[in-house]
Amino acid sequence: MKFLVFAIAALTFISLLGCGQDTADLPRQNPKSVDASATPLEIVNRRMAAYNRHDLQAFLDLYDDGIEIFGYPDRALGKGTEHIRSIFEPLFQEGVVQVEIHQQITKDSYVVNHETVNYGDSTTEYVSIYEVRGGLIQSVRFVRD
Repeated sequence: MKFLVFAIAALTFISLLGCGQDTADLPRQNPKSVDASATPLEIVNRRMAAYNRHDLQAFLDLYDDGIEIFGYPDRALGKGTEHIRSIFEPLFQEGVVQVEIHQQITKDSYVVNHETVNYGDSTTEYVSIYEVRGGLIQSVRFVRD
């Protein structure tokens, strides 16, 4: 059943890719020194590795400063790397969070992950949709169980 939810969310999102504004040519806020030649999948997997190492700076460096976070499809949850810092800094300091990737789908600038996040004594499954442009994560949409 969880795979079905993942598949439906991924297919729905991919089908909507052509419906929004193309942001490829829009300037990023506060550009960072990044590896713009890295594929979106490489950027997302670097994010996962930094998450599992609890390396806050490496984790934050993969996000555009104007990052937008949504509950799928468009419920705003937060914006900016300082918002992300406020959430993840305490979790990383505790040293108990880990993410496991079960499946990944890529389409152009998007990576769709089926993930399980372990918070020590609890776990949550997600379908996470990352938009990566210019070597930085521009937006994330979370589908939670």
